[in-house]
Amino acid sequence: MEYIGDGQVWRYLFGDRLPRWTVIGSVASLLALASVGFLLGMDVRLYEFWGWLVIVPGTAVIAGILGAGFVPTVGSLWLISLWGYVFPPLVGYLTGEWMGAGRYTTPRMLGFAYGSARAELLGGLETSVNFGLALAVIVGTTGYVAGSVIRWMAARIRSA
Repeated sequence: MEYIGDGQVWRYLFGDRLPRWTVIGSVASLLALASVGFLLGMDVRLYEFWGWLVIVPGTAVIAGILGAGFVPTVGSLWLISLWGYVFPPLVGYLTGEWMGAGRYTTPRMLGFAYGSARAELLGGLETSVNFGLALAVIVGTTGYVAGSVIRWMAARIRSA
C-alpha cells in the first residue's frame, strides 16, 4: 500500500501553482466579462443553463484535468454562484434602479420576491451561501474527481 505524504495531500487540496492560478484567473476573467456585459445591458445569466449546466461542471472537470486543486475549484465555482445571486441586485441597489421583477433581482426557483433592493441583496447573499456553496461543493467534487480520473487514465495510457 502506498503512503500518502503531506505533499500529496497539499497537492490534492490546493493543486499545483500554475494550474491553480489558471483556473482562478479564468473564472475571474469570466466574471469580469459577465459584469461588464451586464452593466452594458446584456442578458447575462450565468446561473441558468449555460452557467450551472455547462460552464460550472466544465470548469470543475478542467480543474481536475489540470490538477488545480479541490479547494480552488470549489471556491471558483462558488464565486460564479455568488456573482449570479449578488451582482445583479447589487447593481440595482447602487444605481437605485431596482424593481420587483426586473433584471436587477436575483434568480428565484420558487418565484418569490423581496420587498426592497436591500432585502433583495441580502437575500441573494443568503441564497449564495446556503444554496450556492452546497451546490459548488457537490458539482466541484464530482467534476474534479472526473477530471482527475481523466488525467490519471491519460497518464496510464501515455506510459503504456
